[in-house]
Amino acid sequence: MSLLLHRSAQRGIAEHGWLHSRFSFSFAEYHNPSRMGFGALRVINDDIVEAGNGFGMHPHKNMEIVSILTKGSLEHRDSEGNHGIIHAGEIQYMSAGSGVFHSEHATAGSDAALFQIWIHPYENGGAPRYEQRSFIQHDQQNQWLTLISGDGADDSIVIKQDAAIHSAEVSEGTAIAIPNVKSGHGRLIFVIDGKIEINSHILEARDEIQITDQEEYTLLALGESKVLLFDVPMTSS
Repeated sequence: MSLLLHRSAQRGIAEHGWLHSRFSFSFAEYHNPSRMGFGALRVINDDIVEAGNGFGMHPHKNMEIVSILTKGSLEHRDSEGNHGIIHAGEIQYMSAGSGVFHSEHATAGSDAALFQIWIHPYENGGAPRYEQRSFIQHDQQNQWLTLISGDGADDSIVIKQDAAIHSAEVSEGTAIAIPNVKSGHGRLIFVIDGKIEINSHILEARDEIQITDQEEYTLLALGESKVLLFDVPMTSS
């Protein structure tokens, strides 16, 4: 059995006026040598971007970037000519490949809240890729919905890594099995909202638990809960 719990209050903090960020792992000015990622998962940033503000054109390289919008809308432009507005309930994917510049701005009228996730690709280089998709109509009530994967399972967005992100909305009092992973992979459960129990560990909003063994576990919702499950190889390449 190998479980490691991290509380929301243990995350890094950055406040930049229009940007309010919490970092699960070392990022920008927040550096914690014991929190450099989880296998191929490098970043989980919990961001609020105030309405009408955002990031100007800036570069990325050799990283798989997934944005999960939970509130408002965010406008994207990049050097490959992609342009789109991602709304709450949608997923945006950008493979930075050999290099790309992009900008992100919250649209006027409402703050944007999102999780920005970085995953190391299985190989560097290659042409940048971009995709956005709505998952609003997909059923994730008391079951896992695959958002991204390395093989397109369940019509998910395909990324350049043998990794997956699943989400679930679990009713109070309901238990669901946490999917097993192949050898060499780890699981990370991140609570977006609510309260859950895993193997006697109680997690609340923005807490996470890392699972690095192959045991079978069950997630019990102690209140209406929304959670993310990361399945990643435990090496960063």
